[in-house]
Amino acid sequence: MLDIAFIRTLFIKPLDYAIQKHYGLSFQQLDIPELLIRESMSLIPFKDYLFWLDRIEELTNDPSYMITLADQMTFSSMGGLGEWYLSCPDLPLALRRINYGLSCLQSGASYHSELSGKIIKWTYENPYSKGKGSRHDHLRVAVLFTQTLRDYMGEDFSPLKIEINAQEIRSEKIAEFFQCPIRWGAPKTQVWLPMSILGASNNQPPKSTKPMLVSNLQLDDFLNMPQPADTAKLMFELINYSRYYQYPNLEFIAEQLSLSKQQLQRRLHHFGWTFTDTTNYVLCNIAIKYMQQALPIEQIAANLSYKNVQSFTKAFQRNRGITPLQYQQQLLEKQQNFTCLKTKKG
Repeated sequence: MLDIAFIRTLFIKPLDYAIQKHYGLSFQQLDIPELLIRESMSLIPFKDYLFWLDRIEELTNDPSYMITLADQMTFSSMGGLGEWYLSCPDLPLALRRINYGLSCLQSGASYHSELSGKIIKWTYENPYSKGKGSRHDHLRVAVLFTQTLRDYMGEDFSPLKIEINAQEIRSEKIAEFFQCPIRWGAPKTQVWLPMSILGASNNQPPKSTKPMLVSNLQLDDFLNMPQPADTAKLMFELINYSRYYQYPNLEFIAEQLSLSKQQLQRRLHHFGWTFTDTTNYVLCNIAIKYMQQALPIEQIAANLSYKNVQSFTKAFQRNRGITPLQYQQQLLEKQQNFTCLKTKKG
């Protein structure tokens, strides 16, 4: 069994915008491929995300940069999908939607609410959040929770207490932002709020948003988050992730899993897989998604990190029996026929 968690680019994209605005820094300066950031539904191994968070602290020389960027650390900064989380008519429904819905943006973590007398503890637990970067991860979630509560309760709302499952970041800015007692080194990251605020008369929904329209392709992406024990899907997404950096290789993926190349090969053989065949299968599937977007074959080959179009064509033809161009033409014809049929029925 492989054991790795992911976070979706969309979930952290506000951080990229914010560090550009406040520090003149961008994810690209962290040697993160532009295509990975541009494709907002791509999946990033959580440990790489934690490394980026730690690197941002080094480059900004600001341990409390998450507080500096707090205005952008909101669901509304994520665009249409983020606004969907806030489109519930009252706070209790929003909490439920967020707690369930975040599993599509992040795996391996639990977002839930715990009841303790007349107190609700909005909770984040994540066994994959470790090391120096985890301080910024847990602080970011505490900020996101608090900003969401202020969306419903008003900008002056302060939690009863904040508990953060991380080593303390010493900064007056953190206390000024939360305006409540803060406990560091807690077992879980929690934002405490009084049960009384959940009454419908006590909270107002954020500004109304347009209904979220999702295409079939977008829905495919939204539902592709693998869970840590799902070996087949984990391998698919690790190969997909590696192609943003280079043509997928065994060493890159073994390092993501903290395994040797030999250990990874043995685990693949246990499932009857070879790395080469699995890579070809994964890249062909991703190629077809690009074909549905009508991308030129040359661009698809480049996006998949093939050295040239000829290499891509040979690999695709071995897997699918026809060339990428032939497959794309057939695919687009089917899509057009399907659209015409729907129009006639309508």
